[in-house]
Amino acid sequence: MILARLKWNTPLYKVDEFVTKFKKKYKNKRLRMDLKLTDTECLIYIFRKLH
Repeated sequence: MILARLKWNTPLYKVDEFVTKFKKKYKNKRLRMDLKLTDTECLIYIFRKLH
């Protein structure tokens, strides 16, 4: 699992660009990405599906 922590004031369009580039690059690698956006933090969890 990879955890990316961004600054709380990161613009949403930059988060969207990162996610879009990541999905295009690793399209068939069976990876899953979860985002948690709150007022104080922005976390991106990246992990691999086993089945």
